Amino acid sequence: MAATSETVSDTLYMLEQRLQRIDYAVNGDSPQTHDEQPKPTASAAARLRHLERTLKALSTKSHAVADVLQIHKQFPELFHPADEKVVPSTLHPAALAQLILAHESLYKTTSAQLQSLQDNSTIPDSAPLVKLIGLEPRLERIEAKQIEQARDFAELRLRSTRLLENWYKVGVLDMGEKWTDWEERLRDCEILVRRREAAKKREEGMQ
Repeated sequence: MAATSETVSDTLYMLEQRLQRIDYAVNGDSPQTHDEQPKPTASAAARLRHLERTLKALSTKSHAVADVLQIHKQFPELFHPADEKVVPSTLHPAALAQLILAHESLYKTTSAQLQSLQDNSTIPDSAPLVKLIGLEPRLERIEAKQIEQARDFAELRLRSTRLLENWYKVGVLDMGEKWTDWEERLRDCEILVRRREAAKKREEGMQ
């Protein structure tokens, strides 16, 4: 009984809060002319009567509130969400049939998909999966071997790069310097030979 009373009190409190927001939207912060808010300790009947009086006072001040109350009185189903599982009673049977026919392709597609799921619902053989799991240690060893080989290849590439640099330095640059030195020596020898030949010719001419 205490739980029911608490539920009723909470429901009335939420209704009062909503009505206060509507009152503020209609009247703003102007002084209220209706009865004062009843205390939370008041009876449920007293609080409900106060809500009715406040709502009636609002409807006399605001045409919008009065129109909403009138619509609620004439078409109460608009203010309650319809259950999707309940066939709407306002539709004519012909309209319902037309609605079903319009979604015929969707029904067929859904039925085919469900049938396909049912046909493929068999559990696959677990033997290949177990075999694959058994290969996991071997795959790990292969992966470790590949990592080691990649490290060796990187080291070989580094050594090859260093050898190529050394060959270029010794075989190309140093040999170029040696060829230059040899050419200079050969030129000096050629000059010396020419000088001696010229001196010899002069001596022979003087005789």
